[in-house]
Amino acid sequence: MAKIVLFGTGQGALTATRYLQKDTTHEVVAYTTDKAYIRASTFNGLPVLDFADVERYYAPGAYELFAPLGYDDMNRVRERVFREGKSKGYTFVSYVHSSIRTLEPLDIGENCFILENQSINQDVKIGNNVTMWSGNQVGDRCVIEDHVWISSHVCISGDVHIKSNSVLAVNCTITNNVVINEENFIGAGALITKSTSPKDVYLVPATPKAPLTSDRFIKMIKRS
Repeated sequence: MAKIVLFGTGQGALTATRYLQKDTTHEVVAYTTDKAYIRASTFNGLPVLDFADVERYYAPGAYELFAPLGYDDMNRVRERVFREGKSKGYTFVSYVHSSIRTLEPLDIGENCFILENQSINQDVKIGNNVTMWSGNQVGDRCVIEDHVWISSHVCISGDVHIKSNSVLAVNCTITNNVVINEENFIGAGALITKSTSPKDVYLVPATPKAPLTSDRFIKMIKRS
C-alpha cells in the first residue's frame, strides 16, 4: 500500500481517486496542483498543496505521487508534472485495473493509468506516464513509449511502435508493423496502415447529416 499525493483538483482527480479507493489498497492523503490553480485549501475533503513545495509536507520516500492528467498540449503538461515530480525525488504509482489479465506480468513504467477491459497480448512494453482509457486491444510485441494517451476502443495490431507524446483517439486502428512517430494525433476512427512522420495529424470526416427528418426516414424503412 502506498500513501499518495494526487496531482489535480478537477473531475479527472475525482475519477482517479475513485479507482484507487475501490480497486487498490493505496490511500490518497492529499492533492497538489500549481499555485495558480488552487481555489481552496481542501478538495474532496483533503488538503491541497502548492506543487512547488509539496515535498516540504509530504516527503518523497514516505509518500508517492500520481498525476492522472489529460492530453493537453500533446501530453506535455502531464510530462512536465512527471519530470518535476521525479526531480523532487518522488516515485509515481501506476494504476492498472484489477480485471486485466495478462499471460505474464505487465512491463509498465511509472504514472500509468490503465482502465478496465484492456486486451494486452504478449511481450508488450509500456513506458512511463501512459494513459489507456477503457476497452483497447494491444497486439504482441508492441512498444508504447512515454507520455502517450490512448482513448477507448483503439485497436493496435502486432509489432506496433508508438513513440512519445502521441494521442490516439477513440476507435482508431493501427495495422501491423507500423511506427506511430512522436507527437502524432490519430483522430477518431482513423485507419493507419503505414508508418508516420513526427507531428502528423490524421482525421476522418464526420458522418454527414442525411437530408431528411427521422420520422420520414423511419417511414422509408418500413416501405422498403
